[in-house]
Amino acid sequence: MIGGRRWWLAWPAGIVCAGIVAGLVYLAVPAVPAVVSYGAGVLRQGAQGTDADAPTGKPLASIGTALTDDCVSLYPPSLWVQLAFDPHTVLSQDLTSPAAELTTAMARWHPAVRMTCAWRAGDGSTVRTSLIDLRVPESSRTPDGASGDAAQQAIAAALADLGFGCRLSGAGAALLTCTRASSGASDTEVIEGTVWLSTTETGWHPAGYSAGLVDRLWPTPAP
Repeated sequence: MIGGRRWWLAWPAGIVCAGIVAGLVYLAVPAVPAVVSYGAGVLRQGAQGTDADAPTGKPLASIGTALTDDCVSLYPPSLWVQLAFDPHTVLSQDLTSPAAELTTAMARWHPAVRMTCAWRAGDGSTVRTSLIDLRVPESSRTPDGASGDAAQQAIAAALADLGFGCRLSGAGAALLTCTRASSGASDTEVIEGTVWLSTTETGWHPAGYSAGLVDRLWPTPAP
């Protein structure tokens, strides 16, 4: 019944309301399959299209060279999705240099930071990566202008003094990778030619992080 009103008013009002609801249901029934299909499609695209929707990275030479460039250009799509779609992860981007000891060790090559991407997890652990240009002295260059063995050896020696172990890999052994690990932290320095990729992981080691970046920036040529 309608509170405060007589029953002979309440019953007709209730019948009219029920009729209106029944009419709306009748009109809506034909649209139900379409709505269900649309909803399923949205969910399916969300589940299957995440990697495909992630922006494709720029060529290495152009990453960080524009004022509007952001960290997404540095990462392969799968790694970007893994980090950026985590609701507990925060990303900050700036032009800060790697740790002072690394910057000092590499000072003779005049490092210029193009981009630094710092990720912080919910528990406060961090992963920080910088893409840096180096100026290799003319005396360390081969006749074709590329950095030669002298520069690689000097960089490896400078990092070895900080406790890094270094190895050469890639086509023509052109990729110098130096790593160092301590309690809860690790550093990975990758140098190819005049480009330096510096990563420090503190308390957080995302699966395939450094390897994913290397594959993205210096992909192995197809056979």
